[in-house]
Amino acid sequence: MNKIRLIILIFVSSMQLSSQDLRLCMGSSHDFGVPPVLNSKYFWTVSDTSIATITSLNTSEQIVVCLNDIGFFNIIVEEMDVNGCVGYDSLLVEVISVPSPNIIAIGPTDFCEDEEVLLRVDSIYPLMVWLSNGDTISIINEIIVDTTGSFYINVTDTNGCSASSLPVNILQHPKPDVDFFLEGVCENMPAAFFDQSTIFLDEINSRKWHLGDGTIAYGDTVGNIYTHSGSYMIKLIVSSDFGCTDSLSRIINIYDQPNADFSYSPYTISTLKPEVNFVNNSYNAMPILWSFGDGNFSFLDNPYHIYEDPGLYDVMLTVSDTNNCIDSITKQIIMYYDFVFYMPNSFTPNNDGYNETLSPVAMRMEKYQSYEFIIYDRWGGIVFQTNDINESWDGKDVKVGEYGWSILIKDELGKIRKETGSVTLLR
Repeated sequence: MNKIRLIILIFVSSMQLSSQDLRLCMGSSHDFGVPPVLNSKYFWTVSDTSIATITSLNTSEQIVVCLNDIGFFNIIVEEMDVNGCVGYDSLLVEVISVPSPNIIAIGPTDFCEDEEVLLRVDSIYPLMVWLSNGDTISIINEIIVDTTGSFYINVTDTNGCSASSLPVNILQHPKPDVDFFLEGVCENMPAAFFDQSTIFLDEINSRKWHLGDGTIAYGDTVGNIYTHSGSYMIKLIVSSDFGCTDSLSRIINIYDQPNADFSYSPYTISTLKPEVNFVNNSYNAMPILWSFGDGNFSFLDNPYHIYEDPGLYDVMLTVSDTNNCIDSITKQIIMYYDFVFYMPNSFTPNNDGYNETLSPVAMRMEKYQSYEFIIYDRWGGIVFQTNDINESWDGKDVKVGEYGWSILIKDELGKIRKETGSVTLLR
């Protein structure tokens, strides 16, 4: 704010007027005064209080005047000395208007990173100072702004009057910081892409993926299956809710899928010979899991396995290579049922501890679904009968001789089998 001091010289019983009138800027305050004389008294007035007002005590040799409007006014001072003599002096003051600078933004004042806006003052002034946050940044009539801040300009016109513009607030919105990572790099296997982009101030609201094989996907997590190995250029385009966009391109490698294979021997197995040897024949891959189809597993390279029950089994081998690419293969193995049955043709229940009872000898009898064992005498009468596979005929209370027998079985596969014969009881 400019402050101009006018000295009005007053002599006892005579007046001396300043030889120069004043031009001052509206809105400012100024000091007016006269050289003090011992024991003199002073009284100040202004001719037009709508233009100027005295804002300090008006009975001293110095006052402060506030300039409220444009126009002319006289400032008048009256001095009375110690002898009661009075003198006057006055000064014509012109109050002139101050500049009203206005900033014009050539473009949006909110914009994205790496963009800018031109700020221009509406008129040319002899002195122009651009400021932002209290720092001087330029002294020309226009500036290019590419950062967030509050910008205004101080100007001084040809009359020496100064003023500041209203501030223009600039907000630069950041671009997203784009990043992503990948899980799965194998041919014919699912590949998952995860967006890890971040942004300050705004929010991410759009993600567009170019997956290198012509596939386009949207979202923060997307998937793809590459049917051929090779290099693919992945591009992720991310946009904020304000509309700022950035992208990241990265080459990924999709690796060949390993070839899982195995063999086994013997080719045919049965309840008599249930063991199987497996050999991993996969190329450039190691087994990570054998599944034998009966609920059992192995992590060995070349395992063997014993099957318990006849049936059809799906054996699956899963392998992995150095790139953690996985393949699997499944082959079927059939385990056949061997019906093994034997009945002695004689026994000797004589309490000597040997061959005391009669019962059939068979494999897997505990798997039978039903069982009936009958002994007949020569006339067809039943002398012994049981449905318990653990119960034998002890031959007591019958005579030495030949007896007939029959066994009716429903085996573990549900097949009905009937065996008959004769046995000699000896003592």
